[in-house]
Amino acid sequence: MGKELKILIIEDDPADADRLVHELERQGFAFQGCRVETREDFLRQLEPQPPDLVLSDHGIPAFSGFAALELVQEKCPQVPFVFVTGYYDQGLMVEMFDSGATGYVYKNRLADLGPVIRQAQEEVRQRQQSRLEENRDEPDAEAQRTPSKEAKAVKDLRLICSQCKKVRDERGEWQHIDVYLREHQQATVTLALCPACARLDRPPLDYRP
Repeated sequence: MGKELKILIIEDDPADADRLVHELERQGFAFQGCRVETREDFLRQLEPQPPDLVLSDHGIPAFSGFAALELVQEKCPQVPFVFVTGYYDQGLMVEMFDSGATGYVYKNRLADLGPVIRQAQEEVRQRQQSRLEENRDEPDAEAQRTPSKEAKAVKDLRLICSQCKKVRDERGEWQHIDVYLREHQQATVTLALCPACARLDRPPLDYRP
């Protein structure tokens, strides 16, 4: 599945971290995982070379996931940040996205981890491609028309617009996040742009410059 990923896992429960690692292996990801549970350990792993992905519990006693997200946005905003939580709370989900998280997965639905990671990788790929095309006089139109394998793999994933916070449902329609979460408890969604916001040509909130 492409290059080997460097994944930082913020988790104070070794058993939960082991379940994450097992699920990543089961879904065929090639990766090096490192578990941390303090701010100091997290910075020690973050600063020499940014990871490809951060997976974080949202509320461990020694180090809040939201504090980790703030550090990632400050030091390496291009790195996808996914919350892995054991709690269903509509307000918490909205807060995660408002804070700039790429997505979230429930601990009792770790099978959703693969699609969320692939969507995050696709967003990174698209942004890198956009930067390359900005430096060319004639962008590669064929590359823009041809979706990547990762894009096809996450076609059916529920997406949330990083600007207006609408969610694309299973019918392909966009509705407000509070309405969607009321109707779809424990849904797994990740950031994207709805067509209306995409036309505004604004950067997504999870990759702030």
